[in-house]
Amino acid sequence: MSEILIKGGILITLDKERRIIKNGAVAIKENKIVSVGKTDELLKNFSKADEVIDAKGKIIMPGLIDTHIHHIQMLARGIADDVDLVTWIHDRILPYEAALDNEATYLSAMLAILEMIKTGTTTAIDPGGYKMENVARALKDSGMRGLIAWASMDTFTEDRPIPKEIYTTTEEAIKANEKLIKEFHRTANDRIRVRAAIRIETNASNRLIKEINQLANEYNTGVEMHAAVSKEQVEFIKQKTGLPVVKWLDSLNVLGPHWLLIHMGWIDDEEVEIIVKRDVRIAHVPGVSMKGAYGSGRFGKFPELLIKGVIVGLGCDSSAANNSLDMFRAMWQAACLHKEVRYNPTLISPEEALEMATINAGKSVQWDDQIGSIEVGKKADLIIVDFNRSNWIPMHNFSLVPNIVYSGDGHDVETVIIDGKIVMKDRKLLTIDENEILNKAQKAAERVLEKAGLKDKLKSKWPLF
Repeated sequence: MSEILIKGGILITLDKERRIIKNGAVAIKENKIVSVGKTDELLKNFSKADEVIDAKGKIIMPGLIDTHIHHIQMLARGIADDVDLVTWIHDRILPYEAALDNEATYLSAMLAILEMIKTGTTTAIDPGGYKMENVARALKDSGMRGLIAWASMDTFTEDRPIPKEIYTTTEEAIKANEKLIKEFHRTANDRIRVRAAIRIETNASNRLIKEINQLANEYNTGVEMHAAVSKEQVEFIKQKTGLPVVKWLDSLNVLGPHWLLIHMGWIDDEEVEIIVKRDVRIAHVPGVSMKGAYGSGRFGKFPELLIKGVIVGLGCDSSAANNSLDMFRAMWQAACLHKEVRYNPTLISPEEALEMATINAGKSVQWDDQIGSIEVGKKADLIIVDFNRSNWIPMHNFSLVPNIVYSGDGHDVETVIIDGKIVMKDRKLLTIDENEILNKAQKAAERVLEKAGLKDKLKSKWPLF
């Protein structure tokens, strides 16, 4: 039985008491945490561990959990910058996704995983895409932990078409979801989980929503859906159903703690109360709203949701939407955005932002019994962060967590452990050939853009010689 001892660091546990242990240590056997405490105490039993990592001058903390990441959109970085949401989806991203083949999908996922591991993310929650068996393969090969889904759409309008390569009927969507669940749910030593998913409310019928929920209940998993992303999306649903998004979903009797609603920047006070009552989980994605001008900072109810005890996780979205998968950046955004737009420096503290990226992110997909904190019995998903750097010093007892959120950067992460396996040590990836993935991904992206008819449409605003 392999053992790892990490010793001598500042241990941010995120346990129920939110303990911070100076000169702390963590012992790992196989894929689980077996002891947590002071270094002197753990050395009595684990000094002869197979690997002893000295974390002096470093922070030991739970691996970050990205509650919203599109693996298959990684090769789309830069193709949809500075456009409105409808253009982003229908003129850029859907044609790109329709052009993906199996190899490109796998490379896209591997490139996303590469960036996530190198910036301290150990679990990725994907709301769904297509050819997702290739994403599952990338998760398995890399050692990453992740949750995947199949993005269901069964309705569209003439002004917002869906490429035939990814459009399905209701029956086809349900079959695709069930197939993915059967093949990959709780595989790779339970590193890979699968949920049922609806891509977005504007492309979903009542029947699809009800049957997706029924399927999730049948397989004891959950549901993911983008919702209330923009004012225009909400108005579309009001015209279609006579109700705003959350009230419409509630009228279908589907909502519960197994639902993860993503973005949610345009809801009213009554919908907040429905979310509280139904214990719905939320994924907040501040970076994409700031870049895409979706309005979730100015019009969103995230401070109110947190005050009322709603479980809110934090996400980066895709590199096509936010251009960065660095969860340290996302924590900074969550902790700063609402302060600025509400003119209130007390909103969303750094402690809350860190919870949104760890334990509450785990709770958002009902996985917190295994991940999200450093506690005995949980899976060994940890990161070691070097704080002996100019962007961290000085460090004080009172500023440990604020420095993580306000000063930290994903590239300060030195070592990453997922499921008890060291996948990055001293900034070197151990399960991925970084240069090979970078080179192949660049070539695949160029091939996909040409196939999608986008390569010649996208030009530099400045002359390129």
